[in-house]
Amino acid sequence: MLDEDDDREDGDLFGLERQASEAETRGPRVQVPSVGNPADSLPDSDSVDPAIQRSFWAAVLYANVALMGVSLGLMLIGFRGDLRWGGAALVVGLLAGVRVYQTYRAFKRRDDDGDDDGTDPEESTGAAGGD
Repeated sequence: MLDEDDDREDGDLFGLERQASEAETRGPRVQVPSVGNPADSLPDSDSVDPAIQRSFWAAVLYANVALMGVSLGLMLIGFRGDLRWGGAALVVGLLAGVRVYQTYRAFKRRDDDGDDDGTDPEESTGAAGGD
């Protein structure tokens, strides 16, 4: 039925291990360039303004609560029909989402007020105002 050779060991029916080792010795030689660690060029995290760090981590926390609350609330309402706990989780999630937006807008407003490059923030974002 199957023609089995004596030189095939360990059940290597098609000789794949032998073919792979031969391909490694006959294959082209490629020089892989070395790449530096991109994290080495990043600034130190201690040099970041504490107000920016506080705003960032507050937004991350609120976003996590918003995601958890909205998803859990919708699942409780949809799968179990539990409007009390599902509705409460949904409301908490939506309020946390509003808080993320408020945190972002407060930071953006503070950042726009602190620009010293002389450009109008509305012009730099492309917003047209007026007539």
